[in-house]
Amino acid sequence: MSTLPEKFVNIKIDDLPEDQTPKFKVGDLVFIRPGAIGSAFGFYLKEGMGLITEVSAFKVMGYDYYKPQKIYVVEYKIKRMEGGEYCHVMEGSLLLVDTDI
Repeated sequence: MSTLPEKFVNIKIDDLPEDQTPKFKVGDLVFIRPGAIGSAFGFYLKEGMGLITEVSAFKVMGYDYYKPQKIYVVEYKIKRMEGGEYCHVMEGSLLLVDTDI
């Protein structure tokens, strides 16, 4: 029994289950938080704002511990406002910035 996935398989956004659809879209302005929202665990990221430039979906393969549950991951490519570099961030570490004036 493995507690680590063997691999992540890139899938089309349209192939995600209905309850796993992305919360954000290309063009959204987001705030990157260090760690996962509502959890003490997660990646430690440099916080700040950025613009979503790409949305990708993956199916986790070989995660035997959670069988038969299927696990999906949504990842966002973000261009940071500071420095202009790109980073890849999972959904749980993002907050939508309200741009309504």
